[in-house]
Amino acid sequence: MRKLSIIIFCLYQISSAQYVVQSPYLDTPALAIGYVDSCAKLWTKAYEPTYGGFYTNIDRKGNLKTSSGTSKNTLNQSRDAYGFIRAFMLTGNEDYLIYARHALDFMYKNAWDKTYGGWFNDINNIGTSSKPMDNKTAYYQHYALLGITASYEATRDSSDLSWLMKSYAFNNEKFWDSRLQYFGYYDNIKYDGTNPSDKSFNATVDAITTHVLHLYLMTGDSVYKARLLQLADNMLTHLVASVPGQVIGFAEIYDANWGWKSSETMTIMGHVLKTAWCLARIYQLNADTSYLSAAEGLVKLVWDKGYDHQFGGPYKDYNRVTGQMLMWGVADTAKAWWQMEQAVTAGLMLYQITGKTVYLQMADESLDFFMKYFVDHVYGDVYADRTRYGKQIAAWGDDKGNSGKAGYHSIELGYYVYLYGKLLLKHEAATLYYSFRADSTLRKFKMTPISLPDAQLRIKEVKIKDSVYTNVDYVHRVLTIPPGVEGTFSVTYESAIPTSIALSSAVSPPAQFELAQNYPNPFNPTTHLRFTIANLQFVTLKVFDVLGREVATLVDGEKETGAYQVTFDASSLTSGVYFYRISAGDFSATKKMLLLR
Repeated sequence: MRKLSIIIFCLYQISSAQYVVQSPYLDTPALAIGYVDSCAKLWTKAYEPTYGGFYTNIDRKGNLKTSSGTSKNTLNQSRDAYGFIRAFMLTGNEDYLIYARHALDFMYKNAWDKTYGGWFNDINNIGTSSKPMDNKTAYYQHYALLGITASYEATRDSSDLSWLMKSYAFNNEKFWDSRLQYFGYYDNIKYDGTNPSDKSFNATVDAITTHVLHLYLMTGDSVYKARLLQLADNMLTHLVASVPGQVIGFAEIYDANWGWKSSETMTIMGHVLKTAWCLARIYQLNADTSYLSAAEGLVKLVWDKGYDHQFGGPYKDYNRVTGQMLMWGVADTAKAWWQMEQAVTAGLMLYQITGKTVYLQMADESLDFFMKYFVDHVYGDVYADRTRYGKQIAAWGDDKGNSGKAGYHSIELGYYVYLYGKLLLKHEAATLYYSFRADSTLRKFKMTPISLPDAQLRIKEVKIKDSVYTNVDYVHRVLTIPPGVEGTFSVTYESAIPTSIALSSAVSPPAQFELAQNYPNPFNPTTHLRFTIANLQFVTLKVFDVLGREVATLVDGEKETGAYQVTFDASSLTSGVYFYRISAGDFSATKKMLLLR
């Protein structure tokens, strides 16, 4: 028997590890509601009532920038609709539902290719496609579903569901590669649905964020969970697996057989963080430790190589082969609005799962920088880019809308700061609004706004027109709407997460003893073991082989209240099943792990 050298991270109530948040938006998450409202108000100015729809190119004040054209691209309609829907869900202001409907109706009327199927993206002012013979990309097809999915979540409107299913079926038929060894979404097809080619980050990860995840959360349908797990496999097997071959980041563009395209060398820190966020959310629904391990590894990559530790927040873009930052013709390093969001959302989700304060720190620093320097406190919404110091990049201007920027990421950030801040950090109730029209049939709606294990989220209260509504399964979050009933419902959710990772102004101590499953598992040759101690105890943590022989002592001493992590190095052991056992006062627990060489 030998005693292994270990690293122990105390994540809780030790003074040197205590972390106090800087951003008032994490300390008081309800502040995000006002922020979202101010963003949505700016985007209402982009509406054009004669032909409908929202202009793509708008200036800092929200007015049409005529020098950039009068297009009304599908991407922007869908993203604006998403923003308006989330603004309604946070504020209850039904005017935002009307604006969302304007955007979606414009799409439904003008943007669908009635000959070959799928969405045109480049739409002019009067609703005609300006490039009908262009390739269709998974990026645009996925993002067309963003606003539709959000609208269906908030209203359960049958027309939205019809378009959602029609578009999902098109993507499944034309973009999905069902070859066993190469499965995944293709990146491109011709205008007529033929000649699929390439794979990519966007074709994979954006499918999750725009619709697949929320389809599963709303329905619980195993079909959507299966697709989520396929996309998670794509992320692990290709994006994450490419990391060791790069100086920084991962390969983002692939051929149809998932081979890296050597000519495409850009890697984007926001994409790395977005992948981590997606893996963490899927882990919440399917606790495969490889998802969590990969998510943590991706965040560590950005934290170590692509993060500004002086002013906060991730940098933008790099050459993955050389490791050089891409400057895009400007003298100073830059940060992008949507990439800052990914640092916040990935950080908050991973902090909730692991309790590691480094993730809270990343989220807090990025959010604090974002709210101070990206938000336009005069006209509303946010600037697209800022220097690492928070200054304007004069050469890029301060326009608010273009072919890549609409009412999406800025509002999504506020939406999740409110929900994650309330439910995951503060352990406070969070209220969202929904609008359901009357129907002739009895309807049952599953209400799941965020990714959590099913038992960790429940409904606290539902109201309609300020009256308590009780036709609710509070534990399973099912709302029953009888025939003829309609109105705006406020649904208040509460967290049932163990309070060991709750946040006040500093990190709270754990409420109970716990031994977590190691990760990664299987492992080779190292793995991490986490445990929490509810009060001062003498603690032992030991590893045994299948014959019951002790092979390692990882902890043997007094431990204060807190959460701990140890790293077990099994490099001298043979492949096989091992058990690890903790004893702390009256508490003991044993778990199994698998070493594979």
